[in-house]
Amino acid sequence: MDYERIRIWEHVIASVAREYHRKFDMCDIPDIKQSLYEWFLEHPNKLASWEILSKKETKNLIYRSLRNQAFDYCQWWKAKTLGYEKDDLFYYTPEMVENLLPTMLRGEELDRLPVLNLGKTGGGHGTPAESGNVDTMISDISRGYNGLNKDDKRAVFMRFALSFPFAEIAEQMELNTEDAARMRVKRAVKNMIKNSGGFKPRVEPDDLPDDNTSGEQEAPEVYAEL
Repeated sequence: MDYERIRIWEHVIASVAREYHRKFDMCDIPDIKQSLYEWFLEHPNKLASWEILSKKETKNLIYRSLRNQAFDYCQWWKAKTLGYEKDDLFYYTPEMVENLLPTMLRGEELDRLPVLNLGKTGGGHGTPAESGNVDTMISDISRGYNGLNKDDKRAVFMRFALSFPFAEIAEQMELNTEDAARMRVKRAVKNMIKNSGGFKPRVEPDDLPDDNTSGEQEAPEVYAEL
């Protein structure tokens, strides 16, 4: 790949490397940057499909992909540093957080938890109580909840501790619509996931030169890592 195509994004590479060095201080900035340069080399077609867009759109898409690349690299290096396999990592999903919240907020018995996908990179299902990870997960969810602002905590508590419908949450919080209450809770859960270990990195295959579908330019789901 022509280095000039990468050079114009040096400021983005540097910014993302610094951001993830702060989050994973065991990872050196030059090593993170090297991983980000590799993304460009591995995705020439994706980059070409983005270069025809406006500079702002291209920058946003590159930022998103480089953050995903940096997160994946830093998770791998963290696992290597601490002496475990990356396949042993698990990632929180909205389903997991929402099912664990009543247990955390109400102090419910662990054997009442439903069967959940624990988010391990290798897949598989089971109950958190059987996995041996439930105490850690509850601790993570609690930390994520405590990191929310006052209004988000209130919305989450009403929804998952008190089982309020969204219409009631909207009325209690003086929101305009039921959908506004739903979105507040959804955003709060998303922020809890960010504060509890983060999202599973997305796999980004390179686009074919003639495949510039708009679907490739969108995050795969509302909870995607940004």
